[in-house]
Amino acid sequence: MRSDIPESVRLTRTIRADPNRLFRAWTDPDELRHWWRMEGAGWTFATASIDLRVGGRYRLGMTDPEGRTHVAVGEYREIHPPTRLVFTWDWENPADRVGETLVTVEFRADGTATELVLTHERFADAHRAASHERGWTQLVTLLDHLVTEELV
Repeated sequence: MRSDIPESVRLTRTIRADPNRLFRAWTDPDELRHWWRMEGAGWTFATASIDLRVGGRYRLGMTDPEGRTHVAVGEYREIHPPTRLVFTWDWENPADRVGETLVTVEFRADGTATELVLTHERFADAHRAASHERGWTQLVTLLDHLVTEELV
């Protein structure tokens, strides 16, 4: 990739749930508490504060096994229930900041499932993009487990 083009992450996952269910999981604090954390022992949900309107802000946190809380913050740029959600992204802790990046989550109905496409762009370097790709992969896996377990 050229050095003058910001780095980005793109994940695609087909999840057995309808777009309304997945959109709600991304935008309702009561839903987020069930899946917003990393995989692995000791990770827990910490907080979710959402003002779901264009220009509204969010604050999403998880606590690691050592007890440190990691809080993502940003502003909603687009809200199109149940197909598209666009928001800025950065970390609250100054030591973790990546600058204002942009996340787009698309929910595309596909029969009895939904294709979730997550794009996180405008990273300054490949290392930060790769770190976030690992995190998003875990989060989407936990979301998939949540809605799949509801079907059982």
